[in-house]
Amino acid sequence: MAGGQGGQEGGGTMIVEARVKAALDVFGDPVEKSVLDAAAKGHPLRYYTFACDSFGAAFGDNEPGCERCLVHIHLFAPLNQDCFRQIRDTKRALFAAGFTWPQVTDATDQDGQHFVFECETAQPIEDDE
Repeated sequence: MAGGQGGQEGGGTMIVEARVKAALDVFGDPVEKSVLDAAAKGHPLRYYTFACDSFGAAFGDNEPGCERCLVHIHLFAPLNQDCFRQIRDTKRALFAAGFTWPQVTDATDQDGQHFVFECETAQPIEDDE
C-alpha cells in the first residue's frame, strides 16, 4: 500500500475522504470536501478543501485488484501568512495517514495563498458477499 502505513479496512472513496479529514483536522483549520460551506459568512483566514478521483488498478482476469485514489488537497491562506511549517506539516500528516508523499504546487495569486497537494493511495475493492 502507498504511504506511511499498510492497507486500511474497507475501501472506496468514502474511506479515503475520512482519512484526509482526520489527517488535517489536527491543525484546527476548517476541512471541507470540494467547496467550503457556502452558507458560512465569509471564509476563515486559513482553510483546506479536497477532492478525490478513483479508478480501478492492478487488473487481473479483466477485473481490478484495487481502487487507486488520486487526492487533491487545497490549502488557502492570507498573503501575509508564513505557510512554510503548515505545508511541511501537511505533507507529513498525509503521509502518516497512508498516502504517498504529496507533490505541492504553489497556485498563489493576488487574492491569497493557495497550495495544492497531490497524493494517492490504493484501497481494496470490497466484494458484495
